[in-house]
Amino acid sequence: MGTSISALLIISVLLTAVVVMFKANQIGAELLAVANKNAAETIADKVSTKIEIASTRDFKDFYEVQISHHASDAEGCRPILPGILRTGDITGANPMDCYWFEADSTAQITFTVNKIIGTPVPLGNRNGTNTRVSIDYFAPGVMITTTNEGSKFKDLSGTNLQGQLINPVTQSSTESSPHRIKLWSYDGNQSGNWGGYQVLMTTQGVPSTDPSTVACVTDFKVKNIGGTAFDSAEIEEKLDIFIILNTDANNTAMKIPVKGTSPLQPNQWTYSIADDNYQTGIFNPGETMTLIVNLNGEPQVSGTLLIALPNGVDNSYSFPSICSIQ
Repeated sequence: MGTSISALLIISVLLTAVVVMFKANQIGAELLAVANKNAAETIADKVSTKIEIASTRDFKDFYEVQISHHASDAEGCRPILPGILRTGDITGANPMDCYWFEADSTAQITFTVNKIIGTPVPLGNRNGTNTRVSIDYFAPGVMITTTNEGSKFKDLSGTNLQGQLINPVTQSSTESSPHRIKLWSYDGNQSGNWGGYQVLMTTQGVPSTDPSTVACVTDFKVKNIGGTAFDSAEIEEKLDIFIILNTDANNTAMKIPVKGTSPLQPNQWTYSIADDNYQTGIFNPGETMTLIVNLNGEPQVSGTLLIALPNGVDNSYSFPSICSIQ
């Protein structure tokens, strides 16, 4: 009888151990499933998170002044400087844009032109002079009109959206008689931004320009182009804004402004959401956040904005300088 009871006790203990092990395995599997689910959701959240950063720029007065370098010029020219993108529209009311720059005959100059097609523009309407933008080079002393063509040129028409005008310089220039380029050739009869362009000058043999001496950023535009929304608490508490200032050739200083309220103190930032009509206060997909940063007291130099979103996704944007807040 004692042997039978002992055997039953052993069997009972073994069954209890099996049940406990089963329960432990079941709990472990459930915890693992939850962990995997959370990890998958986190990964999916990050994959679906995307932002696009732009800025509103305030150019210094001299950068917009038109100067005539020939008595018979159709209009004056504005300066174009290495590494600083210029944009414009060529329309019936504005048949040409003219820019000047200084360089000697040994300089290696490249102009990269991008044609901007307005939206929406049907593909079938992109094939003719309605979408044409041309860039022409004019040597020092040459008269510029709305119809004459330069000694070197590049035409962008149809679906050709980018072109390069390489090393157009043929002689040295002076301050009173510089090299010039002309953007023109819009011939559209329908409304639309079909004559829009961007032109960037890159050089060898021409001194580089510090963008902060030309323009400053009044605010940054952060557009939510992904599928993830962020509520106000996440933005207020977990959005990180980093500013990296290019203080000199060998040293980069990082500033970390903190969230503030208007009027901002130095090294503070604030934000607003444009057209916040759906779920007020939530940064939804398709919406744009206007970000203002106050760096008063810091040097007016170029730098990089780095935005780290609450879920860890980040993006960066280079700027010429940040405007002082009065």
